[in-house]
Amino acid sequence: MLLRAAVGAIFLLAELLFSSQVHHNSLVLGERVTEIPEDVSVGSTVVRLRDFPVVASSADDANGTCWSVNITTGDDWGRFGVRAEDLVLVVAAPLDYRTHSRYNLTVELTNTGNNNVLYVTLVIVVIDVPEYPPFYNKRCETPVLPDKDRDGDYTQVISSDGHLFSIDGKILGSYEDFLQNLQRNRAANFVFNFKGECSARFVARSRSLAALGLGNYALLSSKAHHQGRVELECRSRERKSKGRITILDTTLDNDLPQWVRSGNFKIDENDRYIFAGELNEMWATSSNWFRCGANFLLQSGPVLFEWTFQYNITGCPEGRYGLYCDKDCVCKNGARCHGFNGACKCHPGWRGRACDIPWPGVVIVETPGDSVVKYIGTNLTLTCLAPHIIVANMTWAYQTGKVIAEGGTVKNSSISFQPILESANGKYSCMVQAEHGQLFNATFILNASQCRPNYHGENCSQVCDCEYGGTCDRWAGCLCPPGRRGDRCEHICAPGTFGRDCRLRCYCENNALCDPVNGSCICAEGQSGEFCQNTPRPEKNQVVVVVLSSVIPTIVLIACIVTGVLVKRSRRSQRPEQPTADLEMTPFIETLSSWEIDREDIHLEHMIGEGEFGHVVRARLHVPDLGYEVLVAAKTIRPDRMTASAVRDFRREMDILARIHEDKEGHPNVVKLYGFLTKSEPQYILVEYASNEELRRYLWSLREQYKITGDRKMLERLGFACDVACGLAELARLKIVHRDIAARNVVISDRMVAKISDFGLSRDVYVSSAYKRTNQGGEEELLPLKWMAVESLRDGVYTCESDVWSYGVLLWEIASFGEEPRYAGGPMHPDVCTLLELLKKGVRLQQPENCPLPVYRIIRSCWIVDPSKRPSADELLRKIDLLKPQRQAAHPGNHIP
Repeated sequence: MLLRAAVGAIFLLAELLFSSQVHHNSLVLGERVTEIPEDVSVGSTVVRLRDFPVVASSADDANGTCWSVNITTGDDWGRFGVRAEDLVLVVAAPLDYRTHSRYNLTVELTNTGNNNVLYVTLVIVVIDVPEYPPFYNKRCETPVLPDKDRDGDYTQVISSDGHLFSIDGKILGSYEDFLQNLQRNRAANFVFNFKGECSARFVARSRSLAALGLGNYALLSSKAHHQGRVELECRSRERKSKGRITILDTTLDNDLPQWVRSGNFKIDENDRYIFAGELNEMWATSSNWFRCGANFLLQSGPVLFEWTFQYNITGCPEGRYGLYCDKDCVCKNGARCHGFNGACKCHPGWRGRACDIPWPGVVIVETPGDSVVKYIGTNLTLTCLAPHIIVANMTWAYQTGKVIAEGGTVKNSSISFQPILESANGKYSCMVQAEHGQLFNATFILNASQCRPNYHGENCSQVCDCEYGGTCDRWAGCLCPPGRRGDRCEHICAPGTFGRDCRLRCYCENNALCDPVNGSCICAEGQSGEFCQNTPRPEKNQVVVVVLSSVIPTIVLIACIVTGVLVKRSRRSQRPEQPTADLEMTPFIETLSSWEIDREDIHLEHMIGEGEFGHVVRARLHVPDLGYEVLVAAKTIRPDRMTASAVRDFRREMDILARIHEDKEGHPNVVKLYGFLTKSEPQYILVEYASNEELRRYLWSLREQYKITGDRKMLERLGFACDVACGLAELARLKIVHRDIAARNVVISDRMVAKISDFGLSRDVYVSSAYKRTNQGGEEELLPLKWMAVESLRDGVYTCESDVWSYGVLLWEIASFGEEPRYAGGPMHPDVCTLLELLKKGVRLQQPENCPLPVYRIIRSCWIVDPSKRPSADELLRKIDLLKPQRQAAHPGNHIP
């Protein structure tokens, strides 16, 4: 039994009043306070009533005493029961601290011999237990299997095709399901626990490695595992960290991971080998694959040991859960049981560990409810339910209280959007007044800002069906790749045009064809030159030559002038700037020779980003000084788009990264530079590879988790804000202006650290609706208008203060879980004039839903028109750091939930 010792007992006893005329008026007043953990099992003893002196003395009567026992008050939900035969109060149903943390029970004991009645008051205090009750996480929700799908005696919530070990890529052997093998093996003591965040922890312990299914490989010998310890890092196919496995020989190293020491994993002193693992993000949406490996030294030299395991979420039969589906679910009233940890997904109106406690309240149910993202142009029905409430009146209201529907006394009422329009976005509230006057309400936030895939238009009612790799844009429809045009990109560029939207002209001569993608001239047979301008001269008879001899000098002079003009014009539209750019790059590259990387040390893999002027490739870089490979992002300019502006941005990024990394270490909140490749074509900038992608996408994933779990993870998001502010402070110290501080240009490292990136090609490689094409000084450029300060929009001025303005927009993105900024009263994608007019009127981005006021005040301080009055990056860092929970004791008014 998992009962805790009683904190204290207070007994207030009155003398027994015995009377031959009155047999049931005898009274015992007693009170006992008992603490009990919420995860105590059903049937556990809470209090022994015989411990009360008066009860004990009555029971010890020589004539014998028979009692009838009844809980009269304080247990409306039937959490407790009594056993009359031994006078014990027991737990009758699962407890839940969040639902009810204190019970004041009155227990009536009636002596059937003399009808004397004793009353005992018991105060039961329920203690909160970490990670209990188990959390139902939909992301790793498991299917429910019919009993006929049981696989013999080894039904598992996850199934595997086996596992394999390899050394330096050479497979040593493939084996059956690792989990079934451990279950069968009596020599291995195996414990497997699933956590609510879709992670699993397991510990196997034994006297031999063979019992753990690891074999007796040389690499696990005493010399191979670093004095008794092997640490394997686990990663997914995308190289994302998935967890860690630790193998210990406790005779040499008994330093167990902290979660093993603090968890319910008992380690026997006779067990020599410990196999402990922690795996994260075990989603149920797709097949799971991970590879755990480590480099270490054998007598024969260094080797890479890897253990590869693939599994699928298969589920358990109804009413069962656990790794081997060997545990009984406790869920009631139609609640769904999670196959991992037995957590219950309660229907509206029910609460508690087992969903067996009726809970009056109001809830809004969405139909369809299979998508957390609501798209413009789709249908949606919101139904207000009021379970366990006698409804006197039910009303729907929009935004500030405008009544839009009266439901009367019904227990449910619905409103429909057919289809959803962007103008319908806002807060919808269902307000219910109960018969006894109590008020209840529930709120639903509709925020549909994008079309469903493959649709476009104001109401998202038009189908794109783009061809040849075109992408669908909300407002423009199909965005065609270079060389294609048409509503669906079905047409190739007209002769003489090329590029994106076929807007560029090429100047091929002698009727030569023009490549529609890059504008290069395709010469016919006999033609030559960049523009096919050279052709064989036809033979002329002597008479013509003599006649023309007098005018040839004039013709040649005129031809030279015309040709010079045409060539100059054509080179300007084609690719005239590359030679000039190359000449400009030569002295610059020489100054960065210390960062030059050997071409043989780079192994390019696949493209991870592409734009109009550049692209990014994932690559592996061999670092000779370190002796191993690292993943890097290799950024370059497309050979067919080598314009002066592209080379300028490329050079600018190289310069800035080199300045930041003058001491070779760089800054922890700026993307790490590994080097440049400039002595061969194409040239590359090599920076660290961020496995968690950009901050914007990570915020989107947090938004989805929030809709499922309700956890806003404000501390984590404030941590990202501090990281970026710290990086921005370093840029200000070096007098470097970024010009495009935004969530899309911040990456998240493996250690969940935010780092500023993209100092040059960001407006090209990550081209999206966030950027607007503008003409700056006669040259077209992509600008992030909604992130730009007033002075940048008006005068083209970029300073550290304008970076602070952009940081305010980034902080707004963090607070809104990555929403795209939209100014009230303006279009989603305003031009420069429209945006300037809005900002001059004082219009600013509104406070996001659930954004704490202290955070929004910091955001607004970044958008002061006068640049000198905006906070510095250091001041922003201090202000945000003060909002963290560890500082709240001194600043209770700034609490961030």
